[in-house]
Amino acid sequence: MDSRGRIFNALERKEPDRVPLLEWSVDSRVINTIYPGASYFDFLEWIDLDAVMLGYMTSLSGQPKDVQKEYKFKDKWGVTRVYTGEAIAYPIEGVINSEEDLKSYIPPDPNAPDALGLFPGLVKKFKGIKAIIWENRDVFSNPRYLRGTENLLLDFYSNPSFAHEIIEMALSYEVEFVRRAIKAGAEIVMLGDDYAYNSGPMISPKHFTEFLLPGLKKMVSVVHEEGAYCIKHTDGNIMKILDMIIETGIDGLNPIDPISGMDIAEVKKKYGDKVCIIGNIDCGDLLTNGTQQQVIEAVKTCISKTSRGGGHIISSSNSIHSGVKPENFLALIEATKNYGKYPLRL
Repeated sequence: MDSRGRIFNALERKEPDRVPLLEWSVDSRVINTIYPGASYFDFLEWIDLDAVMLGYMTSLSGQPKDVQKEYKFKDKWGVTRVYTGEAIAYPIEGVINSEEDLKSYIPPDPNAPDALGLFPGLVKKFKGIKAIIWENRDVFSNPRYLRGTENLLLDFYSNPSFAHEIIEMALSYEVEFVRRAIKAGAEIVMLGDDYAYNSGPMISPKHFTEFLLPGLKKMVSVVHEEGAYCIKHTDGNIMKILDMIIETGIDGLNPIDPISGMDIAEVKKKYGDKVCIIGNIDCGDLLTNGTQQQVIEAVKTCISKTSRGGGHIISSSNSIHSGVKPENFLALIEATKNYGKYPLRL
């Protein structure tokens, strides 16, 4: 079975020939240590995961073309970000401070010539070889960055109509953007808005139902209408809202964050007949501070808990960030290929 078939089988909750591998992102410093001087595409080919991925982060990355050698820059939404050296620059200031600001605000153009960044090149290089994933926002992140997280959450209580207007404006962009990405070759869309802290969701289930769930359902529906699979990524402990997330019809759930208390075995037992489970090797401590042998044991445990019957893809618990030991990332990949072959013998 090839890489594409492996991923698609898992997303359909079947058993492929082995447990597939994918990663949300890999930091450039890890890449440069593993494969000095390689282009991103060359690295993806060499590292041999089963899926390749690009998306919205190209406009949030703090690369020289974006920051113009300045510490702060404005992304395409007008949000001020700080380049910290990590893959995604941190948002520090929005642009919608009042209802008047919203009336005059012009969102970015989803059909701008360069909006897809390097994605067409990724499709050209890996089409038919790897599962091709496009990363996209859904319903929460852009509104909270444009308005400010605290302000938006207060709007849910004190000015709900204003909050709905901001959300609908941003959602309209994302719907058109994701359609364009799928037409350009995306076979899978990973929706990347985070909904939770380690302690639980950022908003109550009631407000999630009112403000976010309709837009999430719409995004999942659009992805499916265009013929692609849909994975939902969110960090944090999402157990209080997970039933609703699953009911949107997503094909995969990532990353089942263990640091927040998410139990991948529990999630597989409860939802494994409805959704592919994607995760969850701890990148907070284990991949950063652990030994290669500890990583191997963690992969074996994750496979034994989650992979039986299929419907499981191995990944880190968030991403391969700059603090991850390159040798631990390689150990994760090698252990999955060694111990994830079906029929499982662990």
